[in-house]
Amino acid sequence: MTASRISIIEERINLPVANQQFAQLVRIYPAQAPGRAVFMLHGLMDDATCFHNPQTRTGLAYVLARAGYDVYLGELRSRRMQGEVLKEHPFGVEEALTEDLPRLLEAVDTRANPGGQIWIGQGFGSLLLSSYLARNPSVLSQLLGMVHFSPFRESQAAGRIKHFWINWLHLRGVKVITRLLGYVPAVKLKLGRCNESQQFYLDALNWLDSPWVSPQGFDYSAAVKSLDWPPSLYFASLYQSWRASDADARAFMFDLGAHNGRLVKLGRRVGNQQNYKRSQLCLDQAAEQDYFPLLLDWLADLVTAQPANADSQ
Repeated sequence: MTASRISIIEERINLPVANQQFAQLVRIYPAQAPGRAVFMLHGLMDDATCFHNPQTRTGLAYVLARAGYDVYLGELRSRRMQGEVLKEHPFGVEEALTEDLPRLLEAVDTRANPGGQIWIGQGFGSLLLSSYLARNPSVLSQLLGMVHFSPFRESQAAGRIKHFWINWLHLRGVKVITRLLGYVPAVKLKLGRCNESQQFYLDALNWLDSPWVSPQGFDYSAAVKSLDWPPSLYFASLYQSWRASDADARAFMFDLGAHNGRLVKLGRRVGNQQNYKRSQLCLDQAAEQDYFPLLLDWLADLVTAQPANADSQ
């Protein structure tokens, strides 16, 4: 049976977190013998559709499911709340790390096959996953590998346009609008697929130019450098080079300390079919023949390299 003809099952699972709100888990998996679990987390002002298009059934999540993986797309609370409702339910990074992610990962563990998992982050989602692991280092023993699409923490200097984008548009313009409205109107401003909680947005901005430390004083920067990270693959788009996505991704990779990490740049000038927008890295159909095969081969090597007795540990 070819990959395109494999029967795929989809389900959406609501997970209560707090204040009558729900995190959600979208599961996409082959009907027969789902394999290794893959957990994927979206970034700032985004949702699970950064990994899949449910209308056309395209995107990285479907590619992985057709390759035999048991795919779980995590969605933090408030992804589809209207502005006024979002304003009444403040939600920050701390809640994401201590409430939403534990519920999502627990739900994955109860459904997935035993054995190593693969985690994939997009944008700020990679920073959240890394922060969670810094606070819960025992979880690292469950991971075969990690994949990051356009990850970032501290924005790297890259000229006047990026300086304007970060320091004027986000740190001043959007920040002022957010304080006036009580939430981030990301959809109207065309900054993302979902409106965002004011507190979550401000927490994210704070980590762009401040120490990577929790409100309670937990030092992520120091913690991550002492961890034994699994093999990791980093993808960075060269589209709109003024954003310096590759520099941000490289800095993020170095932030985690010495580990088996590989940075893959994507764009026409490095031999790819086209220049990919960061928001489309896991959705563009050209990627299925362009760089998804590289990712699939890398994942297959991880699974093959796992010790034979690992599932029973």
